[in-house]
Amino acid sequence: MARKKLVSDVGEVPLVELARKICKSGPRVKLGPGDDAAVVETDGIYLVVTTDMLVSRTHFPPGTEAEQMGHKAVVSNLSDLAAMGADPLGLVFSIAFPRSTEIDFVKRLLKGLDKTSREYGAYVVGGDLDESDDVIIAGTAFGIAPNGKYITRSGAKPGDLVAVTGSLGAAAAGLKILLDGLKARGFKQLIKAQLEPKARVREGKLIAQSGRATSMIDITDGFAASLWLIARESGVKIVVEEDKLPIDDLTKRFAHKYGLSAKDLALFGGDDLELIFTIKREGWEKVESEIRGIGSDVTLIGEVKEGKGVYIRRGEEIEKLPDRGYRHFQ
Repeated sequence: MARKKLVSDVGEVPLVELARKICKSGPRVKLGPGDDAAVVETDGIYLVVTTDMLVSRTHFPPGTEAEQMGHKAVVSNLSDLAAMGADPLGLVFSIAFPRSTEIDFVKRLLKGLDKTSREYGAYVVGGDLDESDDVIIAGTAFGIAPNGKYITRSGAKPGDLVAVTGSLGAAAAGLKILLDGLKARGFKQLIKAQLEPKARVREGKLIAQSGRATSMIDITDGFAASLWLIARESGVKIVVEEDKLPIDDLTKRFAHKYGLSAKDLALFGGDDLELIFTIKREGWEKVESEIRGIGSDVTLIGEVKEGKGVYIRRGEEIEKLPDRGYRHFQ
């Protein structure tokens, strides 16, 4: 008898495609499964909705405090709204705890949820509690697409420019420190980047409202993997310049000290929560100025071309960038 196929045989991406085939959209659904968030229209209002589940044993490295669990649960959801250019309104959370969990831990986690939500102008408005063998936090965030403008992963066109907010690699370096028990002296900001990342909500809204952005995604499972998602969804070829990647300076120092590759941390590590976006050439200077005007960094890193796949230019050589990053079930 043939062995039945398991989710570990296929991985996360094919399972998402399975959901897209099975779950049919209705007349008010403007965007269904497969992107950073869904979009539903009612009476001219475009409601943007996303959900993200965090499980203690897979999402929270050793040393994560309860407040930081709450923080990360919020920003993971709000980052998906940011990738659509949405304005957050609120969040609901379903949380499961082992029955042996201390009440103080629950209080601190809830305070983390509340404090972080309010920092982004949103509120925790409800949820559910349940029992589990592990701490599980399933969040749903909802917001509005101002003026009905939102960005998907599928709009990149040949000739567009490719850009990314902030810097890359810090969160992955922080995770390496925590998982391997490395000395944190001088590198505490890397740990903070992993445990207390920021969602680029303001940046996402500026990019969407420019009217010149063609696609966008947030970096959760890795820079390279995120580029591949845009390339596949848009049916294009993306070429990025290695020497233009905004690798975090402290990550470079950390990598040098421990004999690691800062470029690999930046390309294949996850949880940066920065935004990768493609934009029409004539819109770049204005968006760059507006993002820098709110005190954030943004870097032009490449171009969209005819073809398929993701490539990286190293000097005179161009090679395919591996579609590598974090994948559930694998």
